[in-house]
Amino acid sequence: MPFSVKEKDRRYGLVRAMMAKENLDLLVVYGNSGRQGPRSGNLAYVSSYVPFSGQQALVFPREGEPILFVGVENQRIEAIRNSWVKDTRCAPMTPVPGQVCEYLRGLGGPAKRIGLSSFSILPFAWHQQFQKELHGKEWVEAGELIVQHRLVQSEEEIAASRRAAEAGDQIWKRIRECLREGMTELDIRKEMDSTIIPLGGVENFNMLGLASMANGGEAPWGYVIPQTERVVRRGDAVLLEISPRVMGYWNQIVRILSLGSPPSWLTRAYDAVRAARDECLKHLKPGGQMADMITTMQKVIEGQGYKMWPYGLAHITGLDLTDYMITPESKGTFQAGMVVTVHPMFPLGTDRQIFWGETYVVTPGGYELLNRASDELAVV
Repeated sequence: MPFSVKEKDRRYGLVRAMMAKENLDLLVVYGNSGRQGPRSGNLAYVSSYVPFSGQQALVFPREGEPILFVGVENQRIEAIRNSWVKDTRCAPMTPVPGQVCEYLRGLGGPAKRIGLSSFSILPFAWHQQFQKELHGKEWVEAGELIVQHRLVQSEEEIAASRRAAEAGDQIWKRIRECLREGMTELDIRKEMDSTIIPLGGVENFNMLGLASMANGGEAPWGYVIPQTERVVRRGDAVLLEISPRVMGYWNQIVRILSLGSPPSWLTRAYDAVRAARDECLKHLKPGGQMADMITTMQKVIEGQGYKMWPYGLAHITGLDLTDYMITPESKGTFQAGMVVTVHPMFPLGTDRQIFWGETYVVTPGGYELLNRASDELAVV
């Protein structure tokens, strides 16, 4: 399994201290293979099991070992191979919520107050079934109680984040080497995936902004969306969102590559996002105000004559690509061990935007850049 028993004991200690504080008898932690917001990674955090298909539920008691309920045998085998959970159960003829209800009915004891992670992603039908079949239980939202511990990574977690960043850098290096006129967007995606998979990035969120600046440009541009058979032409610029997940942990790096000399409006916008990056990093240190990072970027970008929406410019990254979105309304401060993706963006007209970024880890003395790829506007 990717993480040590020491790491398991650390996480279990944090979660159980939270359960005692909130007077929770046990947790039911829902999981699936989708990307449904910052609470999807909670199952991986308490089990070291990263869902690859279907839906699962972990029953996590205040004392004793947790039990993982899955829907099909291949999920059970994967849990045995790569998780901390010794007791993984599969009853193919009984859907996962039914397995959970059956187990909790037979559990007995005073398990009355149950934390659920999380109402925001749990299927409504599951919640209805829990309410119908498990009488006398108080269900409490517990997703945020787990997420708060995920925001500060341990040394083992940071090592996984480093591996993901190295994979992201390798993808960018490969695209810079191979991109040429006549390739399709799908050809580019093929090169991205063939680079990352041998590095452990079987799961990824690799996307392209439409390469659409030839002959004066065609909207949209700069929005990362699924790839097509569109052929890349001289005069285009390709925006790449490179987001690999290695050992369960995400990285994000966003870069732009121009086929031919880039137009002045692109170089000006590119310089603006880097200037915004440089200024906002002054706040990326232990005790730095999260909101100040965003307001600083906004001042720089608007000071150069652009308009900016103050959402989506930075986020904490970990078991979910966005563990926590940092906004001007964020009240928190940075702590050593937080992994933060900074990607300033702003509109360049109707259906067009500039988007660019990379990922850092907060250190006791400030920050360290995880992505080592050049921040220059690449030109082929």
